Amino acid sequence: MSAYTFHITPYDLAFLGIIFTGLTFMLLLWFAQKINRVANRFLSLALLVIVLWMVWLLGTDIRLAVYFPYWSCLPLQFSLAFGPFIFFYVLKITRPEYKYRWKDLLHLGPLLVEQVVFLLEIKEGIRTGAATYDTQIYHHISPILRLAAFISVITYLGWSVKLIAHFYQRLKFNDMSDRYRYEFRWLYRLLTGFGMLWLLWVPYVATDYFYYHNQLKIDAYYPLFLLLAALFIRISAVSFLRSEVAVPLPAVSKPLLPAELKQKAVWLRKTIEAGLLYQDADLTLGSLAKKVDLHPHELSRIINTVLKKNFNDFINEYRIREVTRKMQEPAYDRLTLLGIALDAGFSSKSTFNRTFRQMTGMSPAEYKNQLKKERPNYHLRPYYRRAAVISDHEAMPMWSSDKLNRSYMFKNYLKIAWRTMLHNKVYSALNIVGLATGMAVALLIGLWIYSQYDYDRFLPGYNQLYLVKLNFNYNGAIQTQTGSSLPLVEEFRKSYPEVKYASETDWGSQHSLVVDDKKLNPQGLTVGEDFLKMFPYPLVRGNVNTVFKEPSSIILTESVAKALFGNQDAVGKLIRIDNKNNVVVTGVMKDVTANSTLQFSYLLPYSYLEQTYPDTKKERTNWRNHSYPEYVELQPGTNADAFESKIKNIIAKHDPGSKIEVVLQPAKNWRLLTEFKNGKATDGFIQYVRIFGIIGILVLVIACINFVNLSTARAEKRAREVGVRKSIGSTRKDLIIQFLSESLLLTFVAFVVSILIVQLALPYFNSTTYSKISVPYTNWLFWCVMMGYVLVTGLLAGSRPAFYLSSFNPAKVLKGAIQLGKGAALPRKILVAVQFTCSIALIISTLIIYQQIKYAKDRPKGYNAYGLVMNNNSDDLRKNYTALKNDLLQSGQVVSVTTAGSGMLSYPASFTILNWPGKRQEESLEMNVNAISQDYFKTVGMELKYGNDFEGNTSADTLNIVLNEAAAQRLRLKDPLNQLITFEYSKNPMRVIGVVENAVVGSPFYAARPAIYVYNPGWAGSIMYRLKPNVPIQPAIAKIATIFNKYNPSFPYDYRFADEAFNMTFNVEVLVGTLAGIFAGLAIFISCLGLFGLAAYVAEQRKKEIGIRKVLGASVSQVWLLLSGDFILLVVVSCVIASPVAFYFLHSWLQKFDYRIVIGPAAFLLSAAAAIIITIFTVSYQAISSALANPVKSLRSE
Repeated sequence: MSAYTFHITPYDLAFLGIIFTGLTFMLLLWFAQKINRVANRFLSLALLVIVLWMVWLLGTDIRLAVYFPYWSCLPLQFSLAFGPFIFFYVLKITRPEYKYRWKDLLHLGPLLVEQVVFLLEIKEGIRTGAATYDTQIYHHISPILRLAAFISVITYLGWSVKLIAHFYQRLKFNDMSDRYRYEFRWLYRLLTGFGMLWLLWVPYVATDYFYYHNQLKIDAYYPLFLLLAALFIRISAVSFLRSEVAVPLPAVSKPLLPAELKQKAVWLRKTIEAGLLYQDADLTLGSLAKKVDLHPHELSRIINTVLKKNFNDFINEYRIREVTRKMQEPAYDRLTLLGIALDAGFSSKSTFNRTFRQMTGMSPAEYKNQLKKERPNYHLRPYYRRAAVISDHEAMPMWSSDKLNRSYMFKNYLKIAWRTMLHNKVYSALNIVGLATGMAVALLIGLWIYSQYDYDRFLPGYNQLYLVKLNFNYNGAIQTQTGSSLPLVEEFRKSYPEVKYASETDWGSQHSLVVDDKKLNPQGLTVGEDFLKMFPYPLVRGNVNTVFKEPSSIILTESVAKALFGNQDAVGKLIRIDNKNNVVVTGVMKDVTANSTLQFSYLLPYSYLEQTYPDTKKERTNWRNHSYPEYVELQPGTNADAFESKIKNIIAKHDPGSKIEVVLQPAKNWRLLTEFKNGKATDGFIQYVRIFGIIGILVLVIACINFVNLSTARAEKRAREVGVRKSIGSTRKDLIIQFLSESLLLTFVAFVVSILIVQLALPYFNSTTYSKISVPYTNWLFWCVMMGYVLVTGLLAGSRPAFYLSSFNPAKVLKGAIQLGKGAALPRKILVAVQFTCSIALIISTLIIYQQIKYAKDRPKGYNAYGLVMNNNSDDLRKNYTALKNDLLQSGQVVSVTTAGSGMLSYPASFTILNWPGKRQEESLEMNVNAISQDYFKTVGMELKYGNDFEGNTSADTLNIVLNEAAAQRLRLKDPLNQLITFEYSKNPMRVIGVVENAVVGSPFYAARPAIYVYNPGWAGSIMYRLKPNVPIQPAIAKIATIFNKYNPSFPYDYRFADEAFNMTFNVEVLVGTLAGIFAGLAIFISCLGLFGLAAYVAEQRKKEIGIRKVLGASVSQVWLLLSGDFILLVVVSCVIASPVAFYFLHSWLQKFDYRIVIGPAAFLLSAAAAIIITIFTVSYQAISSALANPVKSLRSE
């Protein structure tokens, strides 16, 4: 029987109290039969959100997952619904007549996002076995959801308080008792208090970030959580216990008395004058009624009955009064009469002239001339453009009016920008979605690029660390390799004061680590005594100066130590390694971070290697064996180039026959510049970083072009605004600032959306790119860069519209004489062509990359990879190889078994060829030499071109060799059989007995290397065997595993299929193709958004033309072609431009591969066809809609 013990704290008791109290009032509110039953149910739902939140907090605090693992999969988080529920409650009690509509459900839209994220957390939790709040998705996305919940609640609380204020405003002129006037004072106060308490999140988070550096645990927030929950329960309790009064409808239900109408008329005049409502050129009876919160019928009755006017005369009276006032002020002498009229609220010149003459008896010009005659000369004074309107500018400091004006105008710009964005919802949405997608792609790629450049920068001596490399002549060309000779390390330490530390390592090896019944076979490193001084990975346990004092020492990473010893202290414990030695754990270090070039799970001292393998000790004096990676750290201030020149010929001094040169590779190049040409680092992973950097910039530029096109396309809609602003004194600079402000506001909104897109895309992106990047929300430098990013993007996207719109001539605009014809459309067409050129080039690149990958995958491998299994060899397997082979063959699962120095996907060691028939004087060659055993060629499926295989006779076969075709060709042997070749592997000449076909080893994109096969079963590093055809894979592997465990009990059975290993060699290229395809698709998507917006604009602009054409007999297809033809032509032009550009760059990229495709027309034709089809579908909706529209509607105004 298991005993479950819950450790309850005072906070947990408080949570329980909140839960039960909240549930009680939630049920009472839901089932109570009261007047405001619907409203109370919304309050009940809001309270349920609070209760579920408390349940989640209680469960996490008492660690309920320990006892009930899947409790965290319960849906308990609905924070994004809390604000809407409060709002709906207040809406229903203040406006009982309100009928809920389907669109009100949009308020709960963010809740769907929250639940989708929760489902992803459940999926990851099931996969990893972690609770949902311990998953990577939760840790990455929960800060965004918490921020969204904070903003949501504050916003909806503000709207709720505003609803209560509007409720009292509607009661202002109703003959009601004071009881209704104070009905919701309690709710107003409690909601305000709840909002103030909710704002305490800000100081909490700020304290956590600035003081505790995000290390504050969640229990520090418990007091705030409990206060919020308690206050909301109080709101619910008061709402339930308070006696309800039916709130009367504010609509006019009985005729108003004359006194009441007069009172309202006085109030109406004051409201219109104070708010300058008459200045709205689009003012109507309905819009004015909405602004003053009256029913239109009631407003009309007041104007007609009390004021004895119709609506137009009533409003125009204010406008004429405003115009005459400004005519009398010298400050407005610089404005035209039309400019003053438009500023006062008139929408046309004819209406202004007619109304002015009707009310004053003279024309505006006559009235103005009369004023000039009557104005005394002593009133005339110079007018300062920036002077304050409400005070004497001569009595105020000059800076004051400037400062006030700038502040006012900035607010005005933001207000206009916000209104413009809301007014043009479709175009704003297209701009925001396109720009957000482009910014998200650029940001995602930027984070990935930063992570690549961030490799190894955590090392203190990063700028002084170097990897030792060797340049040597290989087959007539300068080749660069990483391995060097062991004596070089000691030479650095003793003879070169510029070297601070030097350390040798190995290539990384897998040793069996056994503790009791626990067996691991992780990847580790064998390192020299200075390694931890050069690479100071943090030790959790142990002393860096003593951890490698004894040869039988080992340092484990935390994860390996936990896997072997659990929660016990690992230091001092024994580990059986490779079933032949015991080593003592002398240190435990933190797991190696993902941004480290060196990856390992344990460290062994080099002295252990020398003790276990005595031949290694002999290599301390061997200057000819260049098989050991070595690192040096130079003294601060040392000139690396000068030191490199100094050590260049150090090996040649000790080995006079060699012409090897020593070079140093700095740590900044370890990750990105790994390929050398003529002894210099020229290429490597950096090419993919550059490719994706270019893609990110292209996608962002495409998104910015969308913004530019849509903004300039709608210039005619804003031309009148520009004319009015210029006529009342705005300069071009003011207009540019205004339009750039709009651009920056929209860009900021797009940036917020892009952050959400990035956060949602990160898990997939990380799994695709094998990365562990995240958005550094707590890094202030990141936010500085992001603000710069928003600023640059906003200016880049908004500069063209700003300068274009501000260039309009106000006189022509206001006269309606401006014509935006072909000259205005040409830049848009060019930009659309640029957009699709980039998008089509990306599509072509994606297709060519996949063609190259498929071509390399389908090339002849020279062996049969299907059904071939590879295992690492060990000492136990070497001793029992014959028995192992017999058991495998007798198991009925395997048809042949063999061994080799290396597997099929890695190059074996290389040796210098000393002599061969036809050798030229001073000619030097190196070739890979693979030591194999009997049945090797049969097992791997390599075909003998001519000659014989090894017989399996050790005494005879050890003096024979087999060449591959590339080796025979490189040695210029026309008849290789029976030729004698001497190389470093053996002092005796070796006889060629056969030639096999070339096998693809290493990268499949390059030509096969020359290789020599020697018979040496004892030098085997890999065991390979071929499964019987059509044998069930999993049962066969299970039986084979039993046999391996019989002879190799200390090692876990670790196998690889050759075909899967071969496919993994394409990982980088497949990654490039996948991401290029995704980004190409996004680029097309963004381009289509812009195309859709332009198509809608063109259809709107040519609406009357289409109507006339239809009246004259044009068919739907003709109208469709009229609207779509220009766009299709632009895409065709883009295809023509993109094809040679893509061909040039792809041809250059393919030159790096020995084995490559010939670029054919298929990719270009497919890309062009796809682009044209997508364009047709995008613009056809608008074109067909316009073609099917009734022409009467478009021609009605003519």
